[in-house]
Amino acid sequence: MEITTRELARLASEIERGEPEARERLDAMPEGAGLVIGVTGPPGAGKSSLVDALAAEMRSRGRTVAILAVDPSSRATGGAILGDRIRMQRHHGDAGVFIRSMATRGITGGLAASTGHLAKLFRKAGFDYVVIETVGVGQDEIDIAGLADVVALVLTPGMGDDVQAIKAGIMEIAGIFVINKADYPGADRTRNEIEGMLSLGEHPVPIFETVATTGAGVPALLDQLEHWHKRAPGMARETFAIDHLGIAVKSLDEALVFYEQGLGLPGATRETVEHEKVRVAMLRLAESRIELLEPLDDSSPIARFMARRGPGLHHVALRVSDLEATIARLERNGAKVIGKPQRGASGHLYVFVNPRSLPASAGGVLWEIIQAEGA
Repeated sequence: MEITTRELARLASEIERGEPEARERLDAMPEGAGLVIGVTGPPGAGKSSLVDALAAEMRSRGRTVAILAVDPSSRATGGAILGDRIRMQRHHGDAGVFIRSMATRGITGGLAASTGHLAKLFRKAGFDYVVIETVGVGQDEIDIAGLADVVALVLTPGMGDDVQAIKAGIMEIAGIFVINKADYPGADRTRNEIEGMLSLGEHPVPIFETVATTGAGVPALLDQLEHWHKRAPGMARETFAIDHLGIAVKSLDEALVFYEQGLGLPGATRETVEHEKVRVAMLRLAESRIELLEPLDDSSPIARFMARRGPGLHHVALRVSDLEATIARLERNGAKVIGKPQRGASGHLYVFVNPRSLPASAGGVLWEIIQAEGA
């Protein structure tokens, strides 16, 4: 459903006022697919700075974001003490960012009475992300857990007893822990305290360190949040699967005797990929494939591989739903992609990742990244 920024702001105000027609219009809007992220934590943790940095990173990836900033109420006016004109000035004029400040108006739990309705509105309006920043919360102010798809709990170094004080409440709702101001002394101690508490739980919870004022650590945090897309109803999931194993052989004819007759695999399809200087035989399995690779001449990458290592496993091909996003994620984490995406056997779009650019812990595997068909 198309809705202008002005219409969105007006409808949000009407919903906050509880106007029945506005609620009816909200209910009639088609469901959205955005991820609702709760950002919560004690006062002074830097939640606003972190949300601002996250919004900038989201926009750099072409995502849109609506921010609901829940503030304490002014005793004089009843409105939010901090307004969206003060917050996040660098996003002013960006049509891909919509910021709305809300006053709690005496409601406890870290949210305002109509926060849930506005989160639904922004999701239905088509934003990729809806970020809800709560007021500074304590042990029992955990209403955000029932509203967000994932909750990021923001803590800071040197909290000490504060971490202990809130552990029985809000720490139990966190899907992600963020140690903000990680350049301050005591970040390691705070991580150890969180890990100690998490060791008592049943499920692992990721911990990230950020410096929101510089953006350090924010891309990795958003990478994790993007994996939570699958937790949001209707959000298109980013999927991964092993597409095939690439095996270098001296002769397709000789190798297929084993694979087709010895193993009993279905008949292979054959083709030649000229730009790779290779003949390919593809054997389809239930969920994946085996790709046999015979070099056309000694200058073929497969020939050079066999000269060094002999025949055998050449690469593992990972099928992804968003090749462009996967390449960007790899490059942000220091990996080097070999060349530009191109067409390979069976017409799929692919790139290779230079194994020398990966950490030793990755196992030295040559990875081929393939765009899933129809994605």
